[in-house]
Amino acid sequence: MNVVLAVFVVLFLIFSYQRNLAERLAEKRIALDEEAATLLPSILEMQNEGKEAVQQYLETICAQMQEIHAPVHHIVVRFQNGPFKLLSEHGASAELLQVIQKAARSPKHATRFENSEIVIGTYTQSGVTVYVSETLDNLYGSVFAEVLNNLTGFIILSLITGIVINIALTTIVTRPLHHLVQTVQEIGQGQLGAQSETFHCAELNYLTHEINDMSTSLAAAENIRKLQMAKARKIQENLLPKRIKIPGLNVTSLFQPADEVGGDYYDILPLSDGAWLFCIADITGHGISAAMSAAVLKTLLIQATEHTCSPAEILDFINRRFTVVSPVGEFVSMQLLRVVPRTHSIEYASAGHEPACFLSPTGELSDSETTGLLLGIDEDAEWDNITLYLTLGHRMLLITDGVSETHTPEGEMFGRKRLTALLQECQHLSIEETTQQLQESLSHFRNGSPQQDDVTVLLIEMTEA
Repeated sequence: MNVVLAVFVVLFLIFSYQRNLAERLAEKRIALDEEAATLLPSILEMQNEGKEAVQQYLETICAQMQEIHAPVHHIVVRFQNGPFKLLSEHGASAELLQVIQKAARSPKHATRFENSEIVIGTYTQSGVTVYVSETLDNLYGSVFAEVLNNLTGFIILSLITGIVINIALTTIVTRPLHHLVQTVQEIGQGQLGAQSETFHCAELNYLTHEINDMSTSLAAAENIRKLQMAKARKIQENLLPKRIKIPGLNVTSLFQPADEVGGDYYDILPLSDGAWLFCIADITGHGISAAMSAAVLKTLLIQATEHTCSPAEILDFINRRFTVVSPVGEFVSMQLLRVVPRTHSIEYASAGHEPACFLSPTGELSDSETTGLLLGIDEDAEWDNITLYLTLGHRMLLITDGVSETHTPEGEMFGRKRLTALLQECQHLSIEETTQQLQESLSHFRNGSPQQDDVTVLLIEMTEA
């Protein structure tokens, strides 16, 4: 834009200079014609006094003109049937006489002589012709100065106009647009329902009303979504086991979805043989889809326990049915522990789940093993059972990977090393206090950053029956 404006200014300067120069040349030629017409009557009256008197008169006129106008002034008089004679200056060259005569016959009545350009005015009466010439050096300078003055005025006017337009645009367009952008950014950052003030510009007011209506609609839709998600959260909470009293076992849990509803699932069910089944599962992803899969797992788990008490067989039962109904690409890690409080024995099977941690009363740690594939991959997959015998005071920690994979804002992972160290440090505390300490440690480790994955913890302690 600036380049176009600069080109326009240069073209304007050239055009203005050429036009003004042509006008001033025409005015100068007319002035010289009038000067010649004014001189001629006096010259005719002085013919009888001789050419010397006329010569002296013309030299006086030329001297006066040069004092007034500064440019070089020449007057030439041509008498009828006489030679072309320069009378205003003795000793003038014949070349100058020829140049003046040639210029008088040219259309522009102008030509160059030596280092200057001259213009000629003529007037003829009673056989006498008067030629008046003048150099144009000062004329060019004055025309250029005039153009520069005009250009300066044009630039000043442009600056004033630009400032006025800029102030007007800032007031009418820029500030309102900035305010609208701030409102849109607030909406984009989750402040649904944010409203922008109206303005004096009809077009911006139309845009403002549309943005405000959109914000109001989004806020209303968000309120409906929150109500629906609250209901879904309530349903999911009802799927989880209530506080259960189990002779010989102390149990506590922690369930923190990353969204309103989560993809983690845990359960505690009595088995027909008198044992208790502890289940913890993690569906890939989180949110509505994972929560629906968790509800399906709850149903399948209850059905499976009606047919068998073996963790491996329960996994097989769930897998065959979940593989058929689950969305493509959705898998589940699950760990099942069958605990017999009377004998302190456990039997477990793990479908690719985070290892459980066993803490003995003397502070020794051990981890469970994975005994098969994730659920939902292969309909014919199989799992093995592993049996362990624990002692009074043994603790069993079951978690989902949202615990060990909790991150700091800088990306550092909490990890199992911190987890097991915390479990050992809290051995003297109750399992409820231990779970509370773990929750606080994870929150402190995140240091204000949002929770990225669902967090689920089951902590079990062998006690006297």
